[in-house]
Amino acid sequence: MSRLSTMMKDLAALGRLAPLRAVYEVSKRSGAQGVALRTLAQTARPERLQVLPAFRPAGPLPPSAVDRCLKDAQRIVEEGHRAFGIRVPVSCPADWNSLGGTDERWPDEPFWWQIDIRTDKRLGDVKWTWELGRHRDLVVLARAAFVEPDGIWRDQLAQRLRWWFTTTPAEHGIHWYSNLEIALRVIAWAQVYALCSDALPGDVLDQMALHVSRARRHLLVDFPYTASSMRNNHLLGDALGLIAIAAFTGKPDGRLSRIAERSFSGQIERHMRPDGSMIEDSLSYHRFVMEMLAVKVKLGDRSASTVDALRGAALHLERVGVLDGAVPQWGDWDEGRVLASSGDELDLAGSTALGLVLTESPSDAQWWSDFDEVAWYAEPPAAGETSPVKPPARAAISVTGNGGITRVTAGDWNVWLKCGTGPSHQHADLTHVSARQGDTWVLVDPGTGTYNGELAIRNAFRTSRAHNGLRIGGEEMFVPHRAVRWLTSANTYAGRPVVTDSAVVVWGMHDAYSRLESGGRVARAVVVTATGLTAIDWREGGHAAELTVALAPGATVTGELLTAGSGELELLGLGSATLTEGTTTPFGGFHSTTYGRWEPAPWLEESVSGDSPTAWAAHETGSADGKTCIEGENVTVAGIELALAFRPGGATLSATFAGKTRLFTAGQEQA
Repeated sequence: MSRLSTMMKDLAALGRLAPLRAVYEVSKRSGAQGVALRTLAQTARPERLQVLPAFRPAGPLPPSAVDRCLKDAQRIVEEGHRAFGIRVPVSCPADWNSLGGTDERWPDEPFWWQIDIRTDKRLGDVKWTWELGRHRDLVVLARAAFVEPDGIWRDQLAQRLRWWFTTTPAEHGIHWYSNLEIALRVIAWAQVYALCSDALPGDVLDQMALHVSRARRHLLVDFPYTASSMRNNHLLGDALGLIAIAAFTGKPDGRLSRIAERSFSGQIERHMRPDGSMIEDSLSYHRFVMEMLAVKVKLGDRSASTVDALRGAALHLERVGVLDGAVPQWGDWDEGRVLASSGDELDLAGSTALGLVLTESPSDAQWWSDFDEVAWYAEPPAAGETSPVKPPARAAISVTGNGGITRVTAGDWNVWLKCGTGPSHQHADLTHVSARQGDTWVLVDPGTGTYNGELAIRNAFRTSRAHNGLRIGGEEMFVPHRAVRWLTSANTYAGRPVVTDSAVVVWGMHDAYSRLESGGRVARAVVVTATGLTAIDWREGGHAAELTVALAPGATVTGELLTAGSGELELLGLGSATLTEGTTTPFGGFHSTTYGRWEPAPWLEESVSGDSPTAWAAHETGSADGKTCIEGENVTVAGIELALAFRPGGATLSATFAGKTRLFTAGQEQA
């Protein structure tokens, strides 16, 4: 690809904000920005820090939270700090620059803008190092020092902070490169200071005060970059960092705070949708922003707009099912957090529970015991409330929908149809179906893999080949550009579910392929019963398509028999599919549970042709629910006859069951 072509695509991806980004790049490359940052860093004076009571426990801690904290602190000391499922030892200043899991170290001498993190010549994937630099594990050590003042934790915390200040002089090194990382680190320091400032040595507190001053100046000078190019969680995080600094330094009503407040509130208006979903097309990043809102509330913002946004965000995740068990990893996933927890970094439930508690939802006392997010950041349960609130009885079949995501529970099955999308951290996964039987995943979202690694691997996980939506003519739903952007988008529409006594039909459509001369719209209905699911696809124009069905690691397919976990299922309609597993050229047949790591997993790849709808199914062996009859445009499954008609601006689904025909429409834009 020519340099001019790349530049034109960059401009297209940035849109109307491209001129602001151009001004920033000129300032950076001319050295003007560097001069300003160096001057401000050299003239910075230590800030007067203050304890923020919001970051101290509001009452006695549950024994379970104390136990988790101390065990985690011991592992931090003995094994290292957490980074995407591994432990990275920090035993000297240079270790803070570790490239996780390797012997490589980023240099601490050059100015941050002189370090290459993007080209093929870079040292490696910088996210591993930035994860260490967020200092959430230092919050854990501060908690351990808080609950066990006579332990080793205070000295361990002080030593690691000294090493940090030694290896990260102002504007030097990899940890000054990202504004968001600087903001998150200051929020972590505010928690450390609140928990044990009275126990830390004076030299450590003095260096923290100086670094907070330098962080404030850096964030202000570099804010145009965020405003022009990162109007998503980065803008929220940078603004929240400035708000936290204002509170941390006792200046919550100053000019700095007002600028940050306007930026935060303006982005939240763009970021949040009325139903609580976000422009972040990622559950991980949804949690990330929800935790920012929780910090905002903890810092004293009880405005209706902030509280409503936090509550809506938490309710969205509750409707998706995070309080009931594992959910699919839609969109980009990197374990990004604002809050500290010694629990499972892949779990979204604790943050969701905190969001509900902070917005005055009835509290489940078990949450206080089970989730660090609730134990350390929320009020303890009322006196006498010692047993968990029992959840309401769930119907044999239930359906919930929110943000273009519809979830069906039927017997042991949880099934999700994804019709919604958003411009931030999205994957090309429209109409993707995920399914879990009990605790065993059957149909999976393959995960993220990497952002900053090899582009072929990045795209292998995020493009539509890795998801089970149709690819018309073998084309991708969205055209990828660089590591995180797309050059195309789509309108998506979710239809009203069809509910019978023994089945639920969820459905939707998108127009991602309307950009193609030979393209057209695609619609999918998923019929869910207590024995499994059947997916039915309609293609406007009957164009040939390709389909990938990604299965969980360890699953095997023999003929029509799918073995997943300890159970067996019938896999119908994929008899001519080819199996891809652990293939590197081209990259495919992998599953990524967390950022930067992946393992082989079976992908079934099938070609689809003909004018009629097509269907495929996964059902418990011996069940008749998965048997499908296709006659022309009509599909009969589980006693329901379905027919779909595309119309301008949407589609109509005809469903005949119990002797009656009912019409259901889709046409409300979700994008």
